[in-house]
Parts: sequence; C-alpha cells; structure tokens
Amino acid sequence: MAEGINWTRVLQLVNLAGAAHLVGYQSGSDKLAMHGIIQLRNKDLITELWFRGWDFGRKYGPTMVTGTAAVFGFLAWKDGTESPAFIYNLAAAVLMGSVAPYTQFRVFPVNDKLLAEHERIVNPKKNDGPNGGASLEEVRGWAADWKRLDMHRQILEAFAVVAGIITASKS
Repeated sequence: MAEGINWTRVLQLVNLAGAAHLVGYQSGSDKLAMHGIIQLRNKDLITELWFRGWDFGRKYGPTMVTGTAAVFGFLAWKDGTESPAFIYNLAAAVLMGSVAPYTQFRVFPVNDKLLAEHERIVNPKKNDGPNGGASLEEVRGWAADWKRLDMHRQILEAFAVVAGIITASKS
C-alpha cells in the first residue's frame, strides 16, 4: 500500500492545508476577536485581550510561516526550474517567507507599545506614573493598527495559498 503513495504530493497538500489554516486563523482573529476588542471601552481590557491573542500567535504564527515557506521552497527545488509548478512554489515560498520581515519591521513597533501597556497593567506599582499609562484612544489606535497590519500579513499568506493551489493543480 505505502509503495504507491506519492509522499511529495502528500507533503504538498498537507502544507497547503497548513497555510490555508494560518490564513483562516488570522482572518478569525482579525474579523471576530480584534473587531470586538477594539469596540471595548476599557483600555486595560483591550490590552489584556490583545495580549492573550498575541501570546498564542507569537508561538503559532512563526512556526507556521517558517514551516510552510520552507516546504514551498523545498517543493520548488524538488520540481526544478523546468517544471510548470516551479514558479508558483517559489512565489508561495517568497510570499509566505516575506511575512517574517514584514512582522519584524512593521508589526513589532506596535507590539512594543501594546506590550509596554500590558506591562503597566501587570506591574502597576513598578510602572505607573502620575498619568496611569496610555489613554483609551491611544490603546484603541494601537489595537486598530495591529489589526490592520495583521490583515496585511494575512494578504501575503493568502496569495501564497493561491500560488500553492495553482501549483497543486499543475502537479
């Protein structure tokens, strides 16, 4: 039974499912969770709920992005430049891989602001000055910025999935 299995094809489809799951996870986070969080009227609650999502995502996201980008790259290499699927696997690898530097340069500065506010909440005596941290409008703005930037990452990932689907249809 196992001798008839095309393991490269299995890897391709599992990787594509993983990449699509990442897009769906982020879509749910942005359209459901973050949308509701931004509507709240309590800056500490906004910060705490953002932190909970971020704390999970900081483990899940890099693993999925790196793993799926690496597999798309491996598939491009395995197919070779003569294959009609090569360019699509390469595009998927580059698109998915570009999420990491985008996160580093665009999302991390917003993370830092929200993390500083979270630190103020969890260690109030150590961090509170006379003003009590950022205003509700500032925290909402940071959360909205984070949501917008996360949607940009989702777009890169979605294009990688589309390239992966095209590749699967050409293989």
